[in-house]
Amino acid sequence: MTRAIRIIVTAVVLLVGPGGLPSDAAEVLAGIKGTDDRLTMVSHEYPWSAVGRVNTETGGHCSGVLVGPKVAITAAHCLYDKRKRAFVPPSQVHFVAGYFRKDDEYSGGEVTYQETEYAGHSVAKSYFIPEDYQEGVPPTGMIATNDWAFIMLKDDIGTESGWFGVATLDRATLKHFLELQIPFVQAGYSKDKKQELTAHINCPFEGFATGLALAVHRCDAVPGDSGSPIFYFEDGLPVLVAIHVATTQNQQPVRGVAVPTQSFMAGVRELGLGDPGLPASGDRVPVETARTLLAYLGYTGGGPLEGAVQRFEELEGMHINGKVSYNLIGRLVGAMAQGR
Repeated sequence: MTRAIRIIVTAVVLLVGPGGLPSDAAEVLAGIKGTDDRLTMVSHEYPWSAVGRVNTETGGHCSGVLVGPKVAITAAHCLYDKRKRAFVPPSQVHFVAGYFRKDDEYSGGEVTYQETEYAGHSVAKSYFIPEDYQEGVPPTGMIATNDWAFIMLKDDIGTESGWFGVATLDRATLKHFLELQIPFVQAGYSKDKKQELTAHINCPFEGFATGLALAVHRCDAVPGDSGSPIFYFEDGLPVLVAIHVATTQNQQPVRGVAVPTQSFMAGVRELGLGDPGLPASGDRVPVETARTLLAYLGYTGGGPLEGAVQRFEELEGMHINGKVSYNLIGRLVGAMAQGR
């Protein structure tokens, strides 16, 4: 990691905050690092169905991810009401998995209506925030290390939507992952696209901040993406390694800051979690996700999806059956990362 990055993470104030609150246009896209690489994903398909919006009744939204049937992880600052200078009561915190809202028009284009879909919704029963987290003060690198929270949900929504696995990410593990060129993905509800889920596939980590349990990344994460998962695919299933919590605000180049799972892995184990959970329903197979990624790689060309899958399988040396599977999604992500 360069000296410039070390200075950025440890010394400057970070930009955090839920989406939907007053902000100027420059802040909205403050987390875009160069080209905007975000792709819109079909949020009712797994694994995207396990990513959700964290909505509070006091206004604004963040992102989060299910790691169990009734447990979600997000950023701690998402649960703090700056105007009231107090944490939002659990009864006013909502987790909406796989959220999507579509604006349509009636004939003539004069009347619009909004169609909202989601994989699951639950109010929080309680939540846990680290004792060392400092709320209501200008965010710095030291404060960001504790910017994470477990949300315990009243209802089991993970059985229907699925959930992520969790693996420990520390300095040694990240170094190993970077050597193996493991592609990472960030997915969340960005402020400028808050009605749809976007993902940055192959978003790069740069390493850990000096002296801090924080990972520095170049994922295109903006306000609203706080609490969003950064993960990789193992055997086609999502494994969480960090959550995005902040963006460097007043130095260039812009970088993202994430809390690695090493900070909350003990809690994950205490809850008996860590393995990914597939949705109980078979209708969350990522068919449209496969179509999107194959199109990005230039395989579809407007033809049948089965043929595109077969061409990809053939070129990748896979067993050819033309069927969409979770393993196929993992292979497509790997191909995108390598520019194939």
